[in-house]
Amino acid sequence: MGLVLWIDHNTFATSLIERAFKKKSMPFYTLASVDDFAYLVEDLNPVLIVLDGETYEKNASAFIKQYEGSEKMQKLPFILLEPKRDFGFIKNKLGELNKPLEPFKLLDQLTAMLRDVYN
Repeated sequence: MGLVLWIDHNTFATSLIERAFKKKSMPFYTLASVDDFAYLVEDLNPVLIVLDGETYEKNASAFIKQYEGSEKMQKLPFILLEPKRDFGFIKNKLGELNKPLEPFKLLDQLTAMLRDVYN
């Protein structure tokens, strides 16, 4: 699996997940907000974006503007963490995850979700 871009304002939980990925030498990049990140999608070339629903709610209009302005982002698969609303505008939604997450099982879960879509 390539780089996972994880967007979640909960930096403590995210740091645990990041450690689990790094322990398996898997590329992982985290952001705590959706305020200005579209350029990172272009630069980092993630294979998956995981978006926390609560983090999205903090600046939904900024996220939508960036999403609609990036063809690359629109082609990427998304997994949503506890979404609070309908994300029907996301063209490539793979699924949803609920908290609490098991950091050391998460990589296998994400890999299986990607595999299900691309096989």
